Amino acid sequence: MKSNYKRLGDYIKPVNIRNKDLQVTKLLGVSIQKILMPSIANTVGTNMKTYKIIKKNQFAYGPVTSRNGDKISIALLQDFDEAIISQAYTVFEIKDVEILNPEYLMMWFRRPEFDRYARYKSHGSARETFDWDEMCEVELPIPSIEKQNEIVKEYNTVVNRIKLNEQLNQKLEETAQAIYKHWFVENEKDVTSDYLSLDKYVDVNPRLTVKKGKDSVFVEMASVQVNSLSVISTIVKPYKSGTKFMNNDTLMARITPSLENGKSGFVDFLKPNEIAFGSTEFLVLRAKENVSPFWNYCLTKDESFRVYAISGMTGTSGRQRVDAEHIKEYKVKEIDSDRMQQFDIMVAQIFKKVKIDSIQNRGLKEVEELLLSKMSKL
Repeated sequence: MKSNYKRLGDYIKPVNIRNKDLQVTKLLGVSIQKILMPSIANTVGTNMKTYKIIKKNQFAYGPVTSRNGDKISIALLQDFDEAIISQAYTVFEIKDVEILNPEYLMMWFRRPEFDRYARYKSHGSARETFDWDEMCEVELPIPSIEKQNEIVKEYNTVVNRIKLNEQLNQKLEETAQAIYKHWFVENEKDVTSDYLSLDKYVDVNPRLTVKKGKDSVFVEMASVQVNSLSVISTIVKPYKSGTKFMNNDTLMARITPSLENGKSGFVDFLKPNEIAFGSTEFLVLRAKENVSPFWNYCLTKDESFRVYAISGMTGTSGRQRVDAEHIKEYKVKEIDSDRMQQFDIMVAQIFKKVKIDSIQNRGLKEVEELLLSKMSKL
C-alpha cells in the first residue's frame, strides 16, 4: 500500500434494510454508466418486501461482474431521499462523512482503473463476483476533508456544465423535430398529394471507397446516443471493414432495440471529403442534391418511418436487421423545393449550435477524465 493510501474497509459499512412495510415504492437499478436509474425489470408478482432500501448518500453495487463487460455497476444515490433496489445489490455507506466525502469516493469508483482492479479481483467459476471483502480491500488516497471538498467542487463544475449542454442540445433536437413534423408531416396543405419513394430524395448506403489499412476515423455504435443530432468521434484506427460515411450523412441503427429507440446520428465533424467508417450495424442515409441533409436526419427520427423500417426487418429472430431496399421504398409526399430550402436555412443554426456544444462537451469530458486520473497522485 502506498504511504498515503488508506484501506476503504476502515471507512465504510454495509447496510441491509428491507422494505418490509412496503412504504418505499421508488424502484431503481444500477447501470454500468454508474448511475441509479428507474428500473425496467418486470416486477409483477415479485415480493417487494425483500427489496433493499437505499438512502441518500448511500452506495449500491452489483457484486456479479462477469455480465457487465469491463464496467462495474456502482452508484451513489443523490437524486432521492430514499428508494428500493433489488436484493442482488450490495448497499453500503460511509461511517463518517466528515472524514470521507461520498462524492469524492464516487469519483474514485468512476475511474477506469477501479473497474480494471475490480474485474481483476473478481473470482468464481460459474460467475465472477467482486464481493464485500474485496471491496473493503480497495485502497485509495484520502486527503483532508477540505481537500476532498475542493476536488469534488472542481469536478462537479465540469460535470454540471456537461449536463447543461446535454439538456440544451436535447431541447434543440426537440425543436428541430417539431419544425420537421409541422412542415412535412402535419401541414399537408404545403405539399402535394403525390407520394414518391424515399430514394427520390435519399441515397441509402451510398458507395464509398477506403483503402484497407488506411488510418481513418471510426464511430462506435455507443457513440451515437438517442439524441445525437451531432456525432463526434476521436477514435482513429486502420480501416478493415465497416460502414463508410462522410459529413452530412445520417447514421441510423439497423438493429433493435437501438432502432426502436430512435438511435440516429448526424455526421458533421469530419474534414472536407474525409471518409470515416463505423459499425456494420449502421445504415447510411445521404441526402441527394437539393435535399436538406437536416431533413434527412429528422426523417430517421420520425416514428412513422421507424415503424416502417422495423416492419421490413429480415434475418433470424435473434439477428434481424433493417433491409436497405425496404427503406428505399418508403413513401414520402412530394416536397416543394422552396419549402425544402427554407427548412434547411431555418434548422441549420440549430445543428450548428448543437455541434458547438458537442465539441465543448468533448473537451470538458477530457478535463473530467484528467481530474479523475489526478486522484491517484494525491
